[in-house]
Amino acid sequence: MIEYLDPQKDVSLYIHIPFCTTKCDYCAFYSLPLSKRSDTCIVDQFYEVLSMELSSVVAELKRPFRTVFIGGGNPGLLGSRRIGNLLDIAYEYGKSIETTMEINPETLDQSFSSLLDRVTRISVGIQSFSDRHLRTLGRNASRDVNVRALRLLEEFRSESGLKINGDLMTNIPRQSIDEAIKDIEMLSSFDIDHLSLYSLTFEEGTKLTGREKPLDEDEEADNLCTLWDRLASLGFEQYEVSAFSRNGSYCAHNLVYWNLGQYIGLGPSAESSLGYSSVVSMRQNEDVASFIASPSFDVMPLEKDEAVEEYLLTALRTKWGIDKKEFAARFNEDFDELFRCKIAGLRQNFYEDSKEFFTLKRDGILVMNQVLLTLLADL
Repeated sequence: MIEYLDPQKDVSLYIHIPFCTTKCDYCAFYSLPLSKRSDTCIVDQFYEVLSMELSSVVAELKRPFRTVFIGGGNPGLLGSRRIGNLLDIAYEYGKSIETTMEINPETLDQSFSSLLDRVTRISVGIQSFSDRHLRTLGRNASRDVNVRALRLLEEFRSESGLKINGDLMTNIPRQSIDEAIKDIEMLSSFDIDHLSLYSLTFEEGTKLTGREKPLDEDEEADNLCTLWDRLASLGFEQYEVSAFSRNGSYCAHNLVYWNLGQYIGLGPSAESSLGYSSVVSMRQNEDVASFIASPSFDVMPLEKDEAVEEYLLTALRTKWGIDKKEFAARFNEDFDELFRCKIAGLRQNFYEDSKEFFTLKRDGILVMNQVLLTLLADL
């Protein structure tokens, strides 16, 4: 793995904890529900293999990770002690500038305060404050559990300066726009630093798709615009399609993704992206059993046009868009020469194009797939 890294560029770490209590009805990510007592043995085995793999990567890398993100699944199910041990391994050559842990509200308890010297940011999956909509999504938490978790995070924040992110879903079947606004206002009232607002996606093969139907695209777009405006009025800056921050509290780890930076992903189905001018994508074993048996990676070097495509897919999601100087340095191509004719085929209300940057306006963000298809055609 290390051979593919650009030694002049920072590298971040993502650790995937695949376990959950039950799989949410909308979830298409790889996760393993822990439904039996015997599953404790699987967690033990997973943790031992993950610890050894992380130790090996750290020993080979011999430098700090820029950021660390522990995601899932529900990483809280691994427990605060084990999470702390993993972070101690990751910090052997120094702490990261940001360390985020995801957790479900029903799992958060006082024991996680032991991590406040190592975790700088906690992201909690609220999704909604309506018990009815939480049932539609197949969540384990209730409104009361969500509120309790946020109050506990406020206590943690007062102790350590912890940064807090809350996830919300919108465009849930039978959710009114007023209910969605109330969710935003309720979450905002906890004085969080960051809010992630996702439009519910109906993924093939999920329980949700089997019994519900999505809103039409125009209604979804209208709802999003209304909610984005309300977030702005509450002091949240939209710096990525689904990410909103107060006072510049951007998620440093996600900025690595959106700028196609270097990151190592460990755990079942975790992805890595290594290199700068030449990019290599790597993916770990698809499931827990094969990860425990023999953790390995599929290595996929990207052709230049594939790397350009990945860069556009991520960077255009942000308010900064494409930095043309960075694009030229990375790909040895002039962005304007490469895309001028294709940009001419876009509606002018979709984008802003300056000497330094190419960014999408709101109208362009709402039809991003259409914009990307135009730009990437015959690349």
